[in-house]
Amino acid sequence: MKIFLVDDHLSFCEGLIAAIKTLRSDYHIDFVSDAELVPTELVGRNEYDLIITDLLMPGWGGIELIRYLNKNNYYTPVMVMSSVQEESTIREVFDLGIVGYLPKSYSTQQIVDAVEACRAGDIHVPSFYKGASTQSPFQGDNSNQIQLTRRQTEILSLMDQGMSNQSIADELFIGKSTVKTHVSQIFKIFEVNNRIACLKAAKKSRMLI
Repeated sequence: MKIFLVDDHLSFCEGLIAAIKTLRSDYHIDFVSDAELVPTELVGRNEYDLIITDLLMPGWGGIELIRYLNKNNYYTPVMVMSSVQEESTIREVFDLGIVGYLPKSYSTQQIVDAVEACRAGDIHVPSFYKGASTQSPFQGDNSNQIQLTRRQTEILSLMDQGMSNQSIADELFIGKSTVKTHVSQIFKIFEVNNRIACLKAAKKSRMLI
């Protein structure tokens, strides 16, 4: 697996890469310390399986970087690794289409586990974002009421229009693999395993009209 890491703390990146390599020698990790260098590093290249970016950096932050990648059709899943814990910020980056949020307090094993889960089609949400409740962070206070992120709602609507994963990716300027991850998560939320059942469940719960 080839990962592109974006973080302005050089010693953190070097330590993280070394720690991950002790657990997963099959991971290859490149990194840059300036998000504004990412375009020149990635333009015309689609060799990475995953991008992991910090949020708070000089110049471009992680949100600006994710928006740039979406706008320029860079089709690689993105995870955020940050010490930021504000719910509004976490929800914003999930709405931009990331596949996971990694607190910087995570152990190396937790990071690898989260990466592998997202690689398998899950979306990783940190436990603190769920709070004391056992319900999904994307549900409302009423556990019987299903709520999706804005991105999931957009994808569900496009699924209802009969669009393929590739067409949805083109429409939303995100990668096909990112769409597949979100579709998989939507299936889990509705407890279904195919599109037809998903759309029926969504209409029954009034998520679709």
